[in-house]
Amino acid sequence: MSHFILRTADFDQRHRVAEFESMAATVCKLAIEPGDTAYASSTSIAVLPGAVIADTVHSACKTRRTALLAAETGDNILLHVPLTGGFTIRQERGAEVTCQPGQIYLDPSEVPGLAQFTPESSRVLYVSVPRAALLAADPGFNPALRQITQTTPQWRLLIAYARSLHAEAGDLPPDQLQLCAAHLQDLLILALGAEREAAQIAQGRGARAARLKAIKADIEAHLTQAELTAGWISSRHGISDRYLRSLFAQDGTSFSDYVAGRRLMRVHRQLTDPRHAGHSISQIALDAGFGDISWFNARFRAAFGTTPSEVRAGGLCR
Repeated sequence: MSHFILRTADFDQRHRVAEFESMAATVCKLAIEPGDTAYASSTSIAVLPGAVIADTVHSACKTRRTALLAAETGDNILLHVPLTGGFTIRQERGAEVTCQPGQIYLDPSEVPGLAQFTPESSRVLYVSVPRAALLAADPGFNPALRQITQTTPQWRLLIAYARSLHAEAGDLPPDQLQLCAAHLQDLLILALGAEREAAQIAQGRGARAARLKAIKADIEAHLTQAELTAGWISSRHGISDRYLRSLFAQDGTSFSDYVAGRRLMRVHRQLTDPRHAGHSISQIALDAGFGDISWFNARFRAAFGTTPSEVRAGGLCR
């Protein structure tokens, strides 16, 4: 975890704005266009396993996420939570909207856009969570993005937790940070209204659901790595191998079957993708994390009822 502050006051006054703009583009993936007055900004950023929280105060400006910068952000959902001041924002395929305190803007961070902050000073809380963490809890979950939402008790709970976590993240050990990030993701799912997850929490199973969700997101992030084993995941999440097995058993599968299934889906997608036509089937399987090609072929046929070669031939001929 890294916890750091990015502020204009730390740069040489003669080149302050230009140097800050360059740093903001590198760290925040935003191009800053200062207003007419002397631009001032301070951002405190906490990077956790599975979330990023930033508390920003700045003067009037425009922030632009170009197509090039958007391509570097990853597949995340970014919450814009104005605490004071406010802004207007427009992203591709969305309408221009105004966001004020008491409202939240839901931003698919891989989409270019432009935000304009007109007040003399605005303070905004940003919370970024990988979309994979939401899909791990509910694969069919599809929240409405590029829109304003009003705060509810669920959103206020999330905001309060995010601000507290942001303040304390630098003093928490890694295992507790992992757990706190899972809690944050869980609160986001509640606020966004994922009914299945909300029902699990209401029935008292939220802790296990949140733990399994965090583990699945971690698996997705390290899917192709050879060290992705039950023992490695258990150690990263501070649980026993037995508890890990029970989590997946209650989900109707096993750790090894879940990992193999996700890797098989990755291989299947690549076999029908012309961009991978120059790669051998064996290389695609090895790159996905399979170490035994014979075992891979058997699992692939059992999963899809056909061979990898047949899938490639059929997919690339369409």
